[in-house]
Amino acid sequence: MKRLFFLSLAFILAFMLISCDSGNTGDFKITLKLPIDYESVCNDLDDPNSDYTYCINESDQVMLSIYSKSNIADDYVYADRKLIKVTDNKGGKEEFIRSLKKGAYYRFFVEVTNSNEKLKLTGGIDGVYYDDKNNYDVDIFLAPVGDFARVVADRGDAGKTSLKSYFGEGGSKGAAAVALKDGSIYMAGGFDLEEEEVSKKAVVFDMQSISKNEVKDLPVTLYDHIAALLDDGTETGKIVVGLGMTEEDQLNASVWIYDPKNNKYDLFALGAPEMTKAKAITIDGDVYIVGGCSNKGEAGVYRISAKTGSVVSETFATLKQGRCNHAIADVSIVNVDENGVKTVTPRILVIGGSTDAKEGKETPVLGENFAELVTQGVSTPMAVADRNGGDDAELKTKGLISPAAVGVLMDDKEETETVVAVLGGYLRNGEGDAETWVSNPSLLVFSEKGENTLVYDKNGTANECARPSAALLGSEEKNVIKYVAVNCGTQEIDRIKRNATDQVVFVLQVKRVKDSDLGIEVFSSSVKDSLMEGNNDPESDAIILDGPVAVDALGQVFMLGGQYVYQVGSYAVP
Repeated sequence: MKRLFFLSLAFILAFMLISCDSGNTGDFKITLKLPIDYESVCNDLDDPNSDYTYCINESDQVMLSIYSKSNIADDYVYADRKLIKVTDNKGGKEEFIRSLKKGAYYRFFVEVTNSNEKLKLTGGIDGVYYDDKNNYDVDIFLAPVGDFARVVADRGDAGKTSLKSYFGEGGSKGAAAVALKDGSIYMAGGFDLEEEEVSKKAVVFDMQSISKNEVKDLPVTLYDHIAALLDDGTETGKIVVGLGMTEEDQLNASVWIYDPKNNKYDLFALGAPEMTKAKAITIDGDVYIVGGCSNKGEAGVYRISAKTGSVVSETFATLKQGRCNHAIADVSIVNVDENGVKTVTPRILVIGGSTDAKEGKETPVLGENFAELVTQGVSTPMAVADRNGGDDAELKTKGLISPAAVGVLMDDKEETETVVAVLGGYLRNGEGDAETWVSNPSLLVFSEKGENTLVYDKNGTANECARPSAALLGSEEKNVIKYVAVNCGTQEIDRIKRNATDQVVFVLQVKRVKDSDLGIEVFSSSVKDSLMEGNNDPESDAIILDGPVAVDALGQVFMLGGQYVYQVGSYAVP
């Protein structure tokens, strides 16, 4: 199945939703946008030697799932599904009757399957507000499931319609990105390796029209900063952005709340010191900022909330060991009572990092504080060992700087369990004059075992990533395999060096397996085979050294930075 990058979809598939309720007279058109077909194999479907995996053929089927809600603060509920057969080799077109209610919000998810019912393409859009005073044309970009594709508005004119970042061909480091509640992607700042300067630019990628909108610049130039979604009950939510570096060696203490609707930044009094390489995560709509480095590793964990109608912050906990360049993962406990009321108990696993931010001369976090579990008011060191009770990865003696960590809910059994997939980063090798740094060759899966104890399972990987970014890829509930999309960036530890051939984007598979030697179930992590040979874009030499990635509410992951925007096809049926 492997071919050159983006052998794929030749046709635009369009269909109409026609509302018929009294007072609802608007037509609603959804157009499926398809990735680049570099070899134009989809133009000749009579060639028996061609691979049509990513062409839309007459034998294919398109499933459109529709979800709706009346209030933006509510959860989506299932509304309708429609199976649409492709009518000819120019795509499928079908009209059917359904009421779209004015003043309601809609989510659409599309699955394309082949004649063997194998899911091959997916895409979705969120937060579509329907007002019957207007006709609507909404685009849904499809990506190959479990593989990445460059997002383009027009497959036949990719040069002009590819979604591009604001960096040049030389690549970038230290940018930040996050998905808004309506599925659009906000990206800001970063260091342009070609221009050798810090950027203050910001853009919003509108996934309903597959377009880039330049928005108001950051108040200052920034890189190695934080950006996270704050759910304030509005259609888009707001963005918490700040900290980081304004220029080389110039730390920043300011944090802003960006309002996408009004396109403005409001300074927010977080009360944290000036610092860089902190980590931020959104849990149940609140933003948590963990650690960071000034002249030392910072230990504060801050929570920013907007549920009371105004934006407020508090010190959530204090780490036992201040750090930056660490990894964090959401391991919160979620309970739903008999009335459907959801309660979230925030828990954050913090792993590795360094106690200072001097690149190439970091002091890794070692010993008993290597991993900490953060809960309200307390951070607890976690004992770390492999399945045999030792530490064959020598994490507590070599450290692990700049890895990526993702919480993965394993719900394939009666009792669910959240494990944490950890990959990439670099370790100290040797001491004193003989000290060197090596990229981490292992894929690790951490799980809780007893009180204040973590056990890890280790797998090897050919894709060593010094500074990866990663996000959980949407998958169906109860699926025995879960998926993590990874922007590997580069194997080079030094962020000044760059080589586009080191760029790898891949998907991890995380699952339970039976260990024949131990006689128990363990967690396996492995790189999924890719249909994109080489996993690189032949039209871009820009390297994305450290991401960023953004994941929307549909579980679609977007890789940003470098030159273009890429999408990873989700397995999810929301």
